[in-house]
Amino acid sequence: MIYRNRERVRKAIAHEEPDRIPFCTFSPPDREFVRVLDSLNLDPDRRACYFEGDFKYVSFNPVVDRATYLSYLPGLPTGADVTDWGIGETELFTAEGYVAGKKTWHPLAGVNTVHELDAYPWPDMTDSRRHAHLDAEVKRAKEQGFTVIGQMSQTILENSYRMRGMERLFTDLYDRPDYVQTLFARHAEARRFQAKRLIEAGVDVLRIGDDIATQKGLIVGPALYREAIKPFHASVVKAARDLSPGVPVLYHSDGNLTALLPDLLEVGVTAINPAQVECMDIPAVKRDFGDRLTLWGALPTQSIFAHGTPGEVRDYLRWLKKELAPGGGLVVEFYNSLVTPGFLANLRIFYEEFHALARY
Repeated sequence: MIYRNRERVRKAIAHEEPDRIPFCTFSPPDREFVRVLDSLNLDPDRRACYFEGDFKYVSFNPVVDRATYLSYLPGLPTGADVTDWGIGETELFTAEGYVAGKKTWHPLAGVNTVHELDAYPWPDMTDSRRHAHLDAEVKRAKEQGFTVIGQMSQTILENSYRMRGMERLFTDLYDRPDYVQTLFARHAEARRFQAKRLIEAGVDVLRIGDDIATQKGLIVGPALYREAIKPFHASVVKAARDLSPGVPVLYHSDGNLTALLPDLLEVGVTAINPAQVECMDIPAVKRDFGDRLTLWGALPTQSIFAHGTPGEVRDYLRWLKKELAPGGGLVVEFYNSLVTPGFLANLRIFYEEFHALARY
């Protein structure tokens, strides 16, 4: 039996009930996830469900001349990564050796004027080395039965504060509004090209997003979002929809972004990720927006999976099936999981239970 089913996903994100709840995972999954899978005697269908899921991500390739950005990254360690946008990164680890985020070097920390911003070495997204692979990659993934997601997260705000530094950028929003608009416009120009190119390649879903919330609420209020960020998000979605009017748009932001959902719907967003159950009233979101928004994620990785018992994991999965699955509009995904022994023990329970529970 072949697990993947593009019609399953089409129905789910169209708010129809498919044969089963779709499952999304980055493929291949984290090596610790694979070890748990390998410890179970799963038939090929169930293993494909967890190892590959229903989706395949595609994105632009990085083309980075590291030396170009070193003058903007004083103190950057020799082994640090540098992104397309000139952001320096090194991974952080827990005492047990598990990945726990990244330390970031901000290339625009010392770039304080619009003139200096214009002189910055911005990445050229039109360079064919970044996107020539997309057509064949999308075609192959569809032939294998995947629903293809064009990955373009950290679209405007998040990449900007990663480049500038969060405290500086949020001060700039009030003290240097022209600077911020120039910075956001630079991002939006690149993102519009990326969106159009991903649509031309044939992706099924466009993923955008910026981390714009904490677990207690928004880090940018609705009024400021509407003034400073929303027009750029809307322009990116419009660029995609000009070529593919009905393309679903998945928006990623950690935290509680409930107050922003009406604005995101106006932008054209049709799904939110990770639908963080620890800080959002997900049943209320399903009730109020469930006919227009797909919940994508909806697993309590910080609470029940991190600290709960096997019984609590099973209870949650049964609750998810009863409360969130009816009517479609649900995709299950692990997100922001801090991989610890306790989490891995509960992941095993998920692998044992979800395949059967996911059936409508």
